[in-house]
Parts: sequence; C-alpha cells; structure tokens
Amino acid sequence: MSDIVYLNGEYLAKHDAKVSVLDRGFLFADSVYEVIPVYHSIPFRLTEHLTRLEYCLRSIGLAHAFAAFEWQALIQSVIDKNKGGHLSVYIQVTRGRDKERSHVLDKQTPPTLLIMPMPLSTDVAALKAIRVTLLEDFRWQHCDIKTTALLANILLRNQAESLGFDEAILQRDQYITEASSSNVFAVINGELITPPKNQLILAGITRDLIIELAENASITVHQQPLSLAQLLSADEVWVSSSSREISPISHIDGKIVANGQIGPVATKVHQLFQSFKQSLVNS
Repeated sequence: MSDIVYLNGEYLAKHDAKVSVLDRGFLFADSVYEVIPVYHSIPFRLTEHLTRLEYCLRSIGLAHAFAAFEWQALIQSVIDKNKGGHLSVYIQVTRGRDKERSHVLDKQTPPTLLIMPMPLSTDVAALKAIRVTLLEDFRWQHCDIKTTALLANILLRNQAESLGFDEAILQRDQYITEASSSNVFAVINGELITPPKNQLILAGITRDLIIELAENASITVHQQPLSLAQLLSADEVWVSSSSREISPISHIDGKIVANGQIGPVATKVHQLFQSFKQSLVNS
C-alpha cells in the first residue's frame, strides 16, 4: 500500500496531506515535478532524474536547499516507509504559499515540497503495440521544463482517448515534436530517428537510455528533425517514457504502420532495456 507521503518535513498519510489554497502550485501551476520509477526498491536512473529536476528548478528560478545526497535520502525514506518493491515516486516542488494571490513573485517564500509514492504498472515488461492519432501541438514554447502546467497535454491525451486511441503524437509545421506524455522514435532502413532535444520536447530519461542502449548495440541513432512524412512511411514507430518504457505503434489514425507487427528493432531494444533493469537489481 503506497500511502505515506513527505510534505514539507513531515511524513503523512496521503489523504491527510494538505497544501494551502494560496500555494502558487495550486493557484498558478507555478511548480515543477519529476517521476522516478522504482524497481525492487531501487530508484531507476536516479542521478539522471535529479539532474533533470535541478534543470527545471533553475529554469524557473526556484531556489531550494537540497543537495543531491539529501534528495536521495528523502526519496529512499519514502520508498522504505511504503515497504519498497515496485512503485513510482512523484516529486513536486512549488514556489510556495503567498500571503495573497499575486502574479508578482515573493522571493522570500519557502518552496513547498511533496514526495509521493504511486503504483507502478509492471505490464510494461511485456512489449505491447498501441494505436495513436496525430494532433496539432498547441502547447507553450518551453516543453523542456517539466512543469505541472499540463492542461494542454491533458486535453490532447483525452482527445486521443475520446477518439479511441491510446496516445497522441504531436506535430508542429509538419514535424514531429513528441507525444502527449512520451517521446517518439521511428525506424527507417534499420536506423533509429528521434527528434532532437530542444525547447519543444521534454528530454526523457527513458529516451536517453534507449539511445545509449541502441548505440551500444551498434544501431545507428539520429537525433534530428523527424517529418510527418517520414513518420508515416517508417518501418517502425514507438513512443517511450518512464511509465510505459517502450510502446510500439501498430496504427496511426487507423493506418497500419508497416505490417502492423512489432518490429525487430523495437524487440531488440526492449530486450536490452529489460536486461539493463535486471542488471541494476543484480549489482
């Protein structure tokens, strides 16, 4: 049962944890977050997740007092208090509680920190194909910051769900950015292509690991613009994230991707990914 959270120095039952209505995270989504998978009580790629969290905090000018080892200790304490195993750790840092609702920042306000465990699906260990739709990316210009201002992502994902799809792949000006909550890969002539890191995509920790594993296996990887035309004619298309790992795409707007089957590159990288996870447990 994942029920104990850390909130501003206290360990509380999840449903007893409360924040003020004047908290800027609540009023303005003035906050950033991170989600860390945990396997066998071990946080997955913790250093990389904390590095991204620090980048996001710096990007919005949100100061805090925690060093990397303190983050690690707090995260591990939440894992231990919830009996470990497989779970997901959600971290949210807001700019804190104001005296009154105001757009002007009060730099003296201490941040609000929440560390909360969540269930982690273990179904991702099995490779399953999903169906996606293509939608226009109307989000803001700083998608590289993992902010809690996710209304656009939520609307896009739910539009896809309402149309009977599992995910939405987003495009701007005929080029793919990412999906509503995951990164995008295409396989063309046996080579892996994924849009480059920039302000229009979130630099996924799983994305980076896939690239690392693929290159180590002598699979050519190109981090370059991916056009809509390339995506629609690709031999394989996948999406990836910490929660879904790798999900091959069988259909895009009802059109079959290649032969509609899970491709050999996805199969190989998925196996490498599972082996990598197991190596962390065995080490």
